[in-house]
Amino acid sequence: MKKLILMLAAVLLTAAVPLPARAEETPPEEAPAAEQALEEQPQPETRAEDMFAYKVDLAGLAQITDFTVSDTYTGELVIPSQLDGYQVGYIDNAAFMNAKGLTSVTIPATVTDMGNSVFFGCENLEKIHVEAGNPYFAEIDDGVLVADGNQFLVAYPAARAGENYPVPASVDEIAPGCFGFAKNLKEITIPEKVQYIDKWAFAYSKLEKVTISSMQIDDYAFAYCENLHDVTLNPGLESIYNAAFSVCPSLTEITLPDTLTYVGQCAFCGTGLTSITIPASVEELDYCCFGYDQDLKALSHFVIYGESGSEAEYYATAVDLDNDYENKFTFVSTTPTEPPEESVEETSEPVTAAETDAEGESIQQETTVPQETGTEAGLTGILGAELRNNHFLQILLATVGGIAVVLALTLIILISRKPKKSDSQDDDKS
Repeated sequence: MKKLILMLAAVLLTAAVPLPARAEETPPEEAPAAEQALEEQPQPETRAEDMFAYKVDLAGLAQITDFTVSDTYTGELVIPSQLDGYQVGYIDNAAFMNAKGLTSVTIPATVTDMGNSVFFGCENLEKIHVEAGNPYFAEIDDGVLVADGNQFLVAYPAARAGENYPVPASVDEIAPGCFGFAKNLKEITIPEKVQYIDKWAFAYSKLEKVTISSMQIDDYAFAYCENLHDVTLNPGLESIYNAAFSVCPSLTEITLPDTLTYVGQCAFCGTGLTSITIPASVEELDYCCFGYDQDLKALSHFVIYGESGSEAEYYATAVDLDNDYENKFTFVSTTPTEPPEESVEETSEPVTAAETDAEGESIQQETTVPQETGTEAGLTGILGAELRNNHFLQILLATVGGIAVVLALTLIILISRKPKKSDSQDDDKS
């Protein structure tokens, strides 16, 4: 009986003591069965049609107007050749603007036209590829997009490696926004064949040095290039348009060629320039083009050099009522002054000696002449002046004087021949 009671007590004590957990039963690296089952389910694929906004033109081609996931998309992108069965033939202006996550883009062979600044602001874009068979676009120089037989430079990837890029000799135009936000490019030479640099072409880039031989620099072409400090403008340049070099604080000096005729509004506002020499060839300076900061506030000590009577002198004090501004800049003439030619003339009048006072001004010594007073002196002066200046009067007076002399002589002769009174009386007596 006692043994039975002890055995029951031992069983009860064993059941009351908890057993330690076995960690190895559920390894930490293994997910629960429910989560594993969820991960194994296939994820829905993102449709291309959900990534692009597009419209269909009259020719039945799809035109991409927007990359709708530009804020979240990262990595490489292959632009589809079809959307909902419509062949993609055109990419609209700024369609991929500010897609900062893109690293590379492939353009299909079906795309034969493209708007302006399509990849502007794609700061991490390293390469642009073009599918084989594209009749208009091509890829050169490890990811640079060109068109029209390599004559049109369309897009330079903003994150492309390399500090210097020589624009190919075949290029004659740089597209709007082409080099925008280029963060590795520091120096570029634009050949003479490139006649036009379009809007925003180099805006927001890290460019430091540029040589330009173009005829026209368009609006905002180099705006917000904060590191740009060395700009060479070769002869042939005719026009610099609105805000072309605005907000380039490192630009402290620049030489304008004597072929330049027009500078647009705000062209150099917000630069480091404190003075400018404007050639006489310039015919029009639009308001705020020089001497203003990026907030369009005038610089108090800005100096303008130019020829007297030129557009530069006019701009220094120009007033624009329409835009409510008035220039009060210092103007310094660069017109050369030639000394007057010295001429020696014979004169009977005494030559007066010139003296110089303390301020460098010439003082003429005057010869002291006794002054006549009264009416006679006044008449004498008047008649003397008239006589000296009137040759007819001189001749008349000479003639009258001659006649007077003749009359006087005749009178003397007649008087001398008149018989005396005494002589006539003697004759009577006899």
